Amino acid sequence: MKTDRAQAIESTFREICAHGAVLCIRFGPGIPVVEAARAAAGGGLRILEITLTTPGALEAIRLLARDETILAGAGTVLTINDVRETAGAGARFIMSPVFDKDVVDEAHRHEMLAIPGAASPGEILAAHRSGARMVKFYPSGALGGPAFLRAIRGPLPDIPIIPTSGPTAENLAEYFAAGAAAVGVGSDVFPEGFALESVEAAARRVRSAIDAYRSRSGA
Repeated sequence: MKTDRAQAIESTFREICAHGAVLCIRFGPGIPVVEAARAAAGGGLRILEITLTTPGALEAIRLLARDETILAGAGTVLTINDVRETAGAGARFIMSPVFDKDVVDEAHRHEMLAIPGAASPGEILAAHRSGARMVKFYPSGALGGPAFLRAIRGPLPDIPIIPTSGPTAENLAEYFAAGAAAVGVGSDVFPEGFALESVEAAARRVRSAIDAYRSRSGA
């Protein structure tokens, strides 16, 4: 029988898979993080990864976590202290560009889904064996994209993988067809120099692409 902690982690994992996408929010100074995040959620992308490199990230997570329509998480989580701070802000999951077992373990202690990053079959397997329910394939576009993912899924078919830094509205169907459990997106919704007024429509295009793929494939 699963513990309450395991059930909380599993619930978050299943919610991400059902939704199909995690939207990465990584901004520089002067951009209204919460407003942009809520606009994206209004367009249908409501699972939000606020990277800790974004000014005001913890406060943004704290505010967004109060919204029952949004699943807020933290990105670029590299240390145990990062985990503790994001847990205190109400994050339900953490993502990292790398795998660190101590970070994964600490996230689990706080009932958060840990999604460590990996760039090779060995790293993916090690992260999974550490207890990570889902592994981030990063940076997927630079490492071969869907072709690499398809090759990895051959010998490692039971590890849920979320590719990031590669999927877009135009190619996300290829990632899903290659075996992605969900995709990480960002640049489609927040291109360089984006206007806040454009965010909801941009998010809706990504959401529509996911829904269209699932409708065609019966997923």
